[in-house]
Amino acid sequence: MNALDMSKQLVLKTMTDGGIVLAHATAARMVAVHTLTPAPRDPVRHYQEAHERARTHLARLNVHDPSHEISSFMTNELFSRLTAAQPRPLTAPAGVGRYTYTPRKALRRVLDHALDHLNQIEQWLAWQRDGLVPTPTDGWVGSSVTLPGDLLPLSSSDLDAWLWRIDQVARLVQQRAGELTEAELDWQPPDGGWPLRRVLHHLARCERLYGASIDEALPGDDPACRYEEACRRLDEALRAATVGGEDASIVFAGLYGVLQSREEVVDWVLTIETELLGEPRASRGPLVVTSAPS
Repeated sequence: MNALDMSKQLVLKTMTDGGIVLAHATAARMVAVHTLTPAPRDPVRHYQEAHERARTHLARLNVHDPSHEISSFMTNELFSRLTAAQPRPLTAPAGVGRYTYTPRKALRRVLDHALDHLNQIEQWLAWQRDGLVPTPTDGWVGSSVTLPGDLLPLSSSDLDAWLWRIDQVARLVQQRAGELTEAELDWQPPDGGWPLRRVLHHLARCERLYGASIDEALPGDDPACRYEEACRRLDEALRAATVGGEDASIVFAGLYGVLQSREEVVDWVLTIETELLGEPRASRGPLVVTSAPS
């Protein structure tokens, strides 16, 4: 906690860069908040519980302004830092690439993401059993793009139709994933891609990321205020994660399915913030993700 607070004070002194460092540091701390939310070790149960929690947010999306784009904490640059095969230090670039959400966009991302990984399960099984190399099927549009349809009004009947589709695909994912053997869950693709166990933890984490993107959005547009709130949430998450000691049934899974200890999560945040401040720092456990499927 002391190390995090010291790093925070240094980051808050960077306001003259227009808030670029603050935006990326905010994203890093919020990624850590998501990671430190305790999750069941069983990835199928993790996805089931994540869907149940996310659905409470999805079911009230029609109370929000349908055309107002809410800024996510994530930045394009941190996403690249997390998913690059050979990640480079996250220095403060010329700007910040942002992700935004509207009610319809959040629904679209939840549905498309689940469909994408449901298809991935089938392709991975065919790859493992028959040597059939998967064919990319990414026909969806990511969170960095807002489609005209994402800004349309969302009536109660529209929302009900979205929820029906999302519930159906969630049920199919749980059913199919629940049939997988331990060997199938942990099979390592020959190209170094993700085992299905990791895919399911990733899918569960992003269910909350998309589903609660508006309800749990950081306040306002002021970079310092957003960073301060991210710091507060991380402190709260870290304290909660230490309650009760060690529990073998619980894991800390990142947005991209990487399992880490509490210490590794904190160390990663400190590493990112020192990179942003131009002071590269050796990290015990960098939260690096390669071959991201979506």
